[in-house]
Amino acid sequence: MGIKGKRKQQRRQQQQQLLELQQQQTAELDLTASAESSSSTSTSIPPSLSTSSSSSTSPEPEMATIRSLLLCAIGNPGPLLTTRHSAAHILLPHLTTTTSLTPSRPHGGPTAPGPSGTTYTTLLFQSPSYMNLSGPTISKAWKLFKSSPSNPNPTLIILHDELEKPIGKVKYKKDGSPGGHNGLSSIRDSLAGGAKTTIHKIGLGIGRPESREKNVVADYVLQRMPGRDKDVMIEEALPVVLQIIEDIGTGKLK
Repeated sequence: MGIKGKRKQQRRQQQQQLLELQQQQTAELDLTASAESSSSTSTSIPPSLSTSSSSSTSPEPEMATIRSLLLCAIGNPGPLLTTRHSAAHILLPHLTTTTSLTPSRPHGGPTAPGPSGTTYTTLLFQSPSYMNLSGPTISKAWKLFKSSPSNPNPTLIILHDELEKPIGKVKYKKDGSPGGHNGLSSIRDSLAGGAKTTIHKIGLGIGRPESREKNVVADYVLQRMPGRDKDVMIEEALPVVLQIIEDIGTGKLK
């Protein structure tokens, strides 16, 4: 082969090598692009997943149940307002959040705002009736109270005297029998005709005479409450009564 033939052969070999090199580079570029595309696809986050966590919200806290309490003090009116039988009337002014009770014609007797908290309010009512005739008066006040839209979840509380407890002590009872208390019996009878009404009863101890004869007991409860007994009742019974009202208002006592 001559010199010219060798040069042509060399040029063809160089062109063949260059062509193979270009093809190899093109293949490598295709592989790199494919790998980058695959990597990008595998690491992307679907829109539904990326927004789900941010759009989710924690549940709202439950609203506390608001209770409206009507606390009725029963006893005797007029000159008998300061007797042992009217222990509830004696203590009632110490439960008010104002200076005094105010006459209320719709309710039929004096009222005043009482203890309240974040879940309850209290309206105090002083029955103007005689003890043994408490029922109709309490029934009227209760019907008015529970029919008002401004009194959600109405609850009835009766504050009364309690012979079976010494002065300064408190007895709490939900529903049940009147236990021989004429005022509670009258209330029970007056409320019996309508829907079932739960009654929370708070008894203020006034002690009792040694004799259990009816006349002796009647004389005892109609005597003026001694000043020292008032002081003991206010000092010892009042905090207990306030706690019971709070427990009813917050739902601890249902």
